[in-house]
Amino acid sequence: MNAAQATLPPVLLVEPQFVLRRTRVSVAREMRLVEFHEATNMARALSALNSRKFNGIVLDLGDGSEGVELLAELRKGTFACDAEVPVILMTSKPGAQDDEALQAFHPVGVLQKPFKINELLQSMSFMAAHPRGMH
Repeated sequence: MNAAQATLPPVLLVEPQFVLRRTRVSVAREMRLVEFHEATNMARALSALNSRKFNGIVLDLGDGSEGVELLAELRKGTFACDAEVPVILMTSKPGAQDDEALQAFHPVGVLQKPFKINELLQSMSFMAAHPRGMH
């Protein structure tokens, strides 16, 4: 990591699909938005969350309950980062934007896959402007 990257806020990206993950990382790096730290699965996300603070999390909920369980633990203050750290959720589940159970975790945004990279960038800009839990 060079000095310019060190000044960007660290954000954890939990995305199992290689091409999608790398695309998001390279766009964020090119636009100097955030310094993504990548996790390919929930186990790696848990390890990262236990070891360091992040200014935000972009989380693919996947098909199972692991993503929701991670969110519940996050909001309880279980990890190194603040319990109110901003979160952007990505899901392929139809209607997730209106899901009351997900809204209870106070996400900055819920993006329905597939989505355009611009939608993620808009959510990330909103996250940066509303830094709940960022210290």
